[in-house]
Amino acid sequence: MARSIDPVTVPLRYPTAAVFVDESGSKSTVGGEFFVVAAVKVRQPGLLARAIRDAQDRTGYEGELKFSGITRGSVTVCSEVIAALEASDATLAACVVQGSIYNPFRQGKEAWRVHAEVISQLLVGCINRVELVGVHLDGISTPVGCSLEDEVRRMTNMRLGATAVVTAVCLDSKTNDLLQAADLVAGAIFHERRRALSGDASPRSVKGRVANRLATAFDRPGLTDGRSGRLNIATYRGRAATRQPLKVVSRPSHAG
Repeated sequence: MARSIDPVTVPLRYPTAAVFVDESGSKSTVGGEFFVVAAVKVRQPGLLARAIRDAQDRTGYEGELKFSGITRGSVTVCSEVIAALEASDATLAACVVQGSIYNPFRQGKEAWRVHAEVISQLLVGCINRVELVGVHLDGISTPVGCSLEDEVRRMTNMRLGATAVVTAVCLDSKTNDLLQAADLVAGAIFHERRRALSGDASPRSVKGRVANRLATAFDRPGLTDGRSGRLNIATYRGRAATRQPLKVVSRPSHAG
């Protein structure tokens, strides 16, 4: 006879959240290249999605919002989306993978598994001890029979020692405004890191203005490594080297 498992009842007002994860930058294994994985964690995703849609409607912006495609004509809508993030209950976190500091691809692992590990580490820092989340990813290519989302869910729950990630799915960012917001965050951080590495001291480009707007909105002087109330950024140094992972300190939780 199969062993019965006692049912688990989650309290009505148990904390829940949705996390949207996107990447920006080169996924090359070349030491000088790097990429950024960013997460937008929100307890009321519907309200944030509606605010972002309103920003697009008011500015007349159509199509996918991507940081790499920012022009003078899209600066306004990007600023409005950042304002919507600022006004929401969202917290942001990002992991910067810089090959010259630590190159996870050199360990001989498949590229998609490396990305799963980086995303998992980011999520461990995003998820509170008492919380259930659904994770939404912008998909990357995997071999037949392999699932990025299932691996991310498995790895994150194993590291947390609990079923904190209830679901994980890959979505097309072209059809999801919150994934596009995560792309905006990842792209802004990537842009600032690349600018700093190149020695460019001027943030006057249109992309630099958007990156500066994001930092200002979340009470940061810039998009370097560091922790503030709602925006946390760290450079990836591998699991073995990471003793204190990213931690997101959120506003008082909105139940439900």
